[in-house]
Amino acid sequence: MTKTWQAQLWVVVCLFLSFAAYAADPAWIEYGPDGPLARTIVVSGGACPEIDIDGQRSPMRVHAEPAKNYTVRVCQALIPQGARSASIGDHALPVGKLGCAKKVAILGDTGCRRKVNSPVQDCDDPKAWPFSTVAASIAAWDPDVVLHVGDYYYREANCKGTNCTPLTYDWARWQADFFRPAEPLLRNTPWILVRGNHEECGRAAEGWVRFLDPRNYVWESPATCKSNLEFTPPYSVSAGDLNVTVLDSSSAEESNTAQTAIYAAQLSLLKNAKPNTWLMLHHPIWAVDYGDAVTETLWNAWNQAGSATAAVSLLLTGHVHLLEAISFTDNGVPLVVAGNGGTALDPAPTPTPSMNIGGRIIKNFTPYDQFGFITAEPTATGWTFDIRDTMGVSKTKCGVTATGLVCD
Repeated sequence: MTKTWQAQLWVVVCLFLSFAAYAADPAWIEYGPDGPLARTIVVSGGACPEIDIDGQRSPMRVHAEPAKNYTVRVCQALIPQGARSASIGDHALPVGKLGCAKKVAILGDTGCRRKVNSPVQDCDDPKAWPFSTVAASIAAWDPDVVLHVGDYYYREANCKGTNCTPLTYDWARWQADFFRPAEPLLRNTPWILVRGNHEECGRAAEGWVRFLDPRNYVWESPATCKSNLEFTPPYSVSAGDLNVTVLDSSSAEESNTAQTAIYAAQLSLLKNAKPNTWLMLHHPIWAVDYGDAVTETLWNAWNQAGSATAAVSLLLTGHVHLLEAISFTDNGVPLVVAGNGGTALDPAPTPTPSMNIGGRIIKNFTPYDQFGFITAEPTATGWTFDIRDTMGVSKTKCGVTATGLVCD
């Protein structure tokens, strides 16, 4: 049996196991500013379970209590440095992968689009919405860490044909859009997570704060979110030799002078980042969407931050619903848009020759307007990125070095 067929068979197995585990409580590890932590969602509404770390059992603490529209309890526990094993009930957590980054998977914009006045995506068709296949394919590749660049929740309406009516954000749709299809990958690999604009204060912010944000924010109301959780501070994590700074751009607008100053101040904090840091944020700083350059607010913020961003060697973003790999004539930091994880795709743009985006000229532009994900592995001079389809089949390879990004 060839490796390709073995991988595809494992994808089928993962999909079956994901369906079989539907009633199980989601459990995973994510990296945060205080180190890696274990999270679980108690679907039954019971008390927080115990976690077993290296044979020592202790109760997990409550991260978020049940509430209206979120009738589940969220529990967590920090994973101490040097831990060799951890489990919640019968489910072993991937502690052995902590501190490793020999195999990195990157994806984003994974939810199924259901929105008033927007084309309706068929959430029951795995070809129209292939996130479960993508997650199973990544699990079959067996990475050390998964990087998700944001936008998890898209089911904002109930649709009958093309007739859609707005819905209240709730646990059921978080489960359908993210936790159920991501099941095999959540249990397989630690994650680093970015907040997207679909998780901004006027949308699915409450679920983001309850389920995925690694910090101990307390959700009170949309008004409190607007005052306290709209511009959250960046933080840095390390997984082996991979250094990542996470920046919350969920509220970023295309052009907003006041926001430019806020994000410039956040980017200035990168002066303390480790060398060769990857900056993860949802909105691209210099990219092309429907033929237009984006995002003016953020490229002006980057320019204002000046030399504070010198440690950044790569930008990982989403938001545009396709994949773009871009390098520039200044041989500065390249940019990857990984927005093709499942949400209905945008058409691939064709940038004009020598297109100027925020003072930078495009040198190499590689789009991929099909569903899929990226895998990354370190080399002696940088990283090799592999653009893959939903089943994990390689489509294009890119080399990422100190002077840019070049794809086949």
